[in-house]
Amino acid sequence: MQSEVEEFIRYCRIERRLAGLTCSAYERDVSACARFLQGEGFSGWRLVKPPDIRRFLAAEAETRPAPSSQARTVAALKSFFRFLVESEYIDRDPSLVLRTPKKREALPDVLDRKELARLLRATERAEVWKREHPGKRERDRLMLGLLAFGGLRKSELLGLDWDDVDLERRLVRIRRAKGGRQRVVPLHPALVPFVVDYAAVRAADPEPALFVGVQGKRLSQTIMAQTFLRYARAAGVNERKRVTPHTLRHVFASELLRAGANLRQVQELLGHKHLDSTQRYTRVTAHELRGAVKRLEFPELGAGPVQTGQPAEAR
Repeated sequence: MQSEVEEFIRYCRIERRLAGLTCSAYERDVSACARFLQGEGFSGWRLVKPPDIRRFLAAEAETRPAPSSQARTVAALKSFFRFLVESEYIDRDPSLVLRTPKKREALPDVLDRKELARLLRATERAEVWKREHPGKRERDRLMLGLLAFGGLRKSELLGLDWDDVDLERRLVRIRRAKGGRQRVVPLHPALVPFVVDYAAVRAADPEPALFVGVQGKRLSQTIMAQTFLRYARAAGVNERKRVTPHTLRHVFASELLRAGANLRQVQELLGHKHLDSTQRYTRVTAHELRGAVKRLEFPELGAGPVQTGQPAEAR
């Protein structure tokens, strides 16, 4: 049963060109299902029925109860069994009857402009790091700036090379985008000095990667996440909010909408495949709604009872 799983993952990577993290998640979910079914005596996918898959999902829900995790597992299994049918490994798709659990629709935490300013200024604070490394602060300032004013994903940011940054035309080319798609993002004018300062530090460095670690190699996601957390704590922006590097992508989208950009423009800049992913940023909180209503100008009313033209009983 594992050979079909391996073939499915190759199909996802090569033909569907899914993101690496998505392929890893699919591999984990489908492999877990294979092990579960093998433990129940199955030796092939052809005999698997809907109740068998439901038993696996019930077992998974005990250890991974989050609706988002369950929804991803169902999506992985649906995609896998559809692949088996198309490849003629099985005749019928037992996952057709599965329903995807509804995920809790919650707006992500975002930083306001004062919090964002504190976060960017944290790169200049001497007490954040015990040991100084040449170019580290210039690197981190540009890194945070591109996340907040370019809306890049972590993998997109760390996949940038120097050749992807066009200072003359103020453009950043995203070659390693999610799903194999590419896009071009305008470079905010305020980030140009950040690029120039960082380029001056890296002038003699032959490494093509834009962001590198202390050892001079392309920066890893782990080090990048630890670096971001250090600045978030120094700026105090994570005391009441769940702040991650992806939070700055939400900030970028929210600020674009406030600046008057339409959904299609935001979709293009964020690299969303579907508009539904972009529409979540149009939702507002009850506090924002109350503030909008309070800003309405209410007409002055004269003294005396309000005349409605209706009998008192109707009123």
